Amino acid sequence: MYVMNTTYDRCETLRGRFTPDGFTSQNAATRKPQQVARIAWAGMLQLNAGFEMRPLNDGLIPNDAIIKLRVDNPYGTWYDDNNTNPNVNLRYTAHPKYQFRIDGKGPRMLESNEVANALDSIKVVPNPYYGYSQYETSQFSNVVKITNLPGRCTVTIYSLDGKFIRQYKRDETYEPYNQVSPELEWDLRNNKGIPVASGVYLINVNAPGLGERTVKWFGIARQFDPSGL
Repeated sequence: MYVMNTTYDRCETLRGRFTPDGFTSQNAATRKPQQVARIAWAGMLQLNAGFEMRPLNDGLIPNDAIIKLRVDNPYGTWYDDNNTNPNVNLRYTAHPKYQFRIDGKGPRMLESNEVANALDSIKVVPNPYYGYSQYETSQFSNVVKITNLPGRCTVTIYSLDGKFIRQYKRDETYEPYNQVSPELEWDLRNNKGIPVASGVYLINVNAPGLGERTVKWFGIARQFDPSGL
């Protein structure tokens, strides 16, 4: 559900820019971002168990529905009182500002009974990979992530028949940064920089003091897209 800060038009403008039919004009690349900037609130509806929606052509909602949007504070904007720049349009720069604090949370050493299961949360995402992931920024990039890695480990990638593909040696236990990120990105290339073929791969994680874990990953490479070169 989207709540817009524009004049009500039965969602015609929003629908036109968020559906494939809205991307047929020459300025298609900017149409959707322009409309996203006009969204004041977004959320998902939670349906009760057993509740069924009607077909889209019949209006989806099978009865009269009242939807209440509850917030703790009224919607507001903020800006720098000392900003006297006449070229700054406050309607677009004065976004809502929130402040929060996290208390009583922080890293801790694993208990002895937790060490054996410490590597169980390591995943490869997306898995399977069908020629695209949300981590990619253009048609020229291929990215999957190996997540929930310990600070020190060696990640080795093999083909299903045991051939060496790629290896990453991470050590993020040094001060003052400690563990910067619990994940690493694989660009779907081997140690020679050559894109790997579609298929099943074995990703082995060897972490000193914790043990080893091997994850199977399946990926389908997409056809090269030269547009934009």
